Amino acid sequence: MNRVYLSYYKWSDNALATLGGRTAAFLTGNADFPNPPIDEADYTAVAEDFRQKLQTAIENGGRIAITAKNNARRALLDAMRQQAFYVNTVSAGDAHKLASSGFVQVLPAKSLKRPLPPLLVRLVDGEQEGELQLLYETIPNAWEYEYQLSGARDADGQPVWDEMRSTTNTRETLFAGLTEGVRYFARIRSRNGKGVSDWSHTVSRIAR
Repeated sequence: MNRVYLSYYKWSDNALATLGGRTAAFLTGNADFPNPPIDEADYTAVAEDFRQKLQTAIENGGRIAITAKNNARRALLDAMRQQAFYVNTVSAGDAHKLASSGFVQVLPAKSLKRPLPPLLVRLVDGEQEGELQLLYETIPNAWEYEYQLSGARDADGQPVWDEMRSTTNTRETLFAGLTEGVRYFARIRSRNGKGVSDWSHTVSRIAR
């Protein structure tokens, strides 16, 4: 029977923040799910609290910010499990209702599909000078990620992409040896046995 996943504890922080926000938006005012165990406002608040604390931890770091983020993550995972269980119970296998919840549906074992592009992509400063770090969400059915960097633009202002590289890292990629003061652009896509996704949106940042 069709169903959605109950647990998302293996998802990266960025991917979880995106999914939490999406499910909160999809469940709000959804007539198919009128009486969730956590009401719309409270669930939205839990998802937003994790997103904000994650942003603070990324920007500021520090033990207090990271601990607060981890506590908010656990609260969101628990809330998502309750909501997802309710969605499965009420939907009774109806694929349309399941999709309208925003949660991720469990694919049949032999139903591998081309992966989706990463949605939450950021380019941030690395730990050392001349480093930038590409952060992205985990795509559940992706086997690897292909990415490109550009430090130049053409006459139309579009990035001139370097050669494509690939990684199996599910959440981040580091660029080193960059030139200070140059604005760099990056994009990423996911791949599995069925093919590649579309490219993510292009992100940029000036190397320091």
